[in-house]
Amino acid sequence: MHWTRGYVTDVGYTAHFYREMAPAHLAFAALVSGRSPGGAFAPRRVVELGCGQGFGLALLAAANPHIAFEGYDFNPAHVVHASRLIANAELSNIEVIEASFQEQAAAGQREPADIVSLHGIWSWVSADARDAILSIIRQRLRPEGLVYISYNCQPGWASILPMRQFMLDTRQRNPGHSDTQVGLALDQLTQLRNGGAAYFTANPPAAAHLDHLLKQDKIYLAHEYFGADWEIMPFATVAAMLDEAKLGYVGSATIAENLDQYAVPSALHEMVASAHDVGLRETIRDYAANKRFRRDIFSRGMTPLTKAEHRELLERVRFVGVRPREDFKFTFQGPLGELTGKEELYKPVADLVAQKPATVEELRALPAFRNESLGTLLDCLALLIHSHQVFALTPGVPTDPAPSQRFNRWITERLKIGRVYHSIASPVLGSGLPVDDFDLLALSAVFDGCHEDLSSITRHALNIFKLLERRPQREGTALTDDEEATRFLENQIQPIIENKFPLWRKLGII
Repeated sequence: MHWTRGYVTDVGYTAHFYREMAPAHLAFAALVSGRSPGGAFAPRRVVELGCGQGFGLALLAAANPHIAFEGYDFNPAHVVHASRLIANAELSNIEVIEASFQEQAAAGQREPADIVSLHGIWSWVSADARDAILSIIRQRLRPEGLVYISYNCQPGWASILPMRQFMLDTRQRNPGHSDTQVGLALDQLTQLRNGGAAYFTANPPAAAHLDHLLKQDKIYLAHEYFGADWEIMPFATVAAMLDEAKLGYVGSATIAENLDQYAVPSALHEMVASAHDVGLRETIRDYAANKRFRRDIFSRGMTPLTKAEHRELLERVRFVGVRPREDFKFTFQGPLGELTGKEELYKPVADLVAQKPATVEELRALPAFRNESLGTLLDCLALLIHSHQVFALTPGVPTDPAPSQRFNRWITERLKIGRVYHSIASPVLGSGLPVDDFDLLALSAVFDGCHEDLSSITRHALNIFKLLERRPQREGTALTDDEEATRFLENQIQPIIENKFPLWRKLGII
């Protein structure tokens, strides 16, 4: 068998960061589910199986210099990218190793891990590879350690599964690079949809999914849809397989999915509550939300918490705002649609966490919560975290900003040669934040030592465009006149200087 084992390798995987993989996020997700955060509260070692380009793992290593990180990937091109990133950011607490899951499983014992994570792996590998993954977990995971695993699930794929087969058929009939084949398949699907094909007219979810695909990176879609191994599993099947490695279900890393009032129609709450085992309960939840992707947390040796233990652990967590206060919103996209929070509850929480990291005790002391239950406050915090507006900080060692700032500087240096990464590391969060192109241009000016005034930063940004032989674009139109381009860039950069620079400094990003 060829070393690729049917996996897409002619185009490298995308380099993204997924905040659900941050130890602090996993710890809070467990607490929201009423479970112990176990090894995620103060991890010593994190292992990622199938780390791809290594960008997300390296970001976490930069943001958590007190934790050892290991990444494994069988694609040597991915390992080369990760190794260069690690070397250029001078990260000493991470190693990335070229090895298949089968090779790792056969390699024998290494140091035990508190967290083992695999994102976008389980559904896209062979049964033999899944067996090897289970073997690695059995060998490496400490008692009370956590496993993060994301995968395609039932029943949400039912209406759109034929589109994947259509894309595979298109690929087989049209030799070429995988991303080009994706583009051709999408063009043909669009032609079918626009021409009134009954599959789309009778199946609105398929038409909506096609619109979603048309907005995605074609390289990402090649890896998503073209692998030789591609299996959609119900939760109960995955849970039974992980049980062989002594793992029990903790909850979802997608925070709102742990709260039935937001994730399940009210008429089905009793049905969920009466489910006699976790497999049935999660299956009902998946059907209730027509779910097609899960981000699950499992634990080895999970023990239930008493109410007192749960409160004590929550009191050790602090909560901090991760966007400028004026950008907070109290409408949330939940599993079933849009939710609107009560401003009289959410506003004082946002006001406090935007000023400083706050404990549960400090938040409960707010006038708005003096007559409210702890559960009401946790619901507010859960939705603010779910919507990327607040982050939970777990107890840890004193923050060292140097590795994060080296990592972030490297990201801005890559921008100058046209390599764009859309996340930056925060040592305060032990995680990353999303950034857009204008954020990166402004950050580049800071790391290059520019004066932090609008004129200097705008001039620096325009020079980067010229270095890349590109022009700023407004609504798809290139701005060829320097004065017009400068005015446009000033409008984008001014709010970054005023609102994001203070936040980024507070979070140790710059």
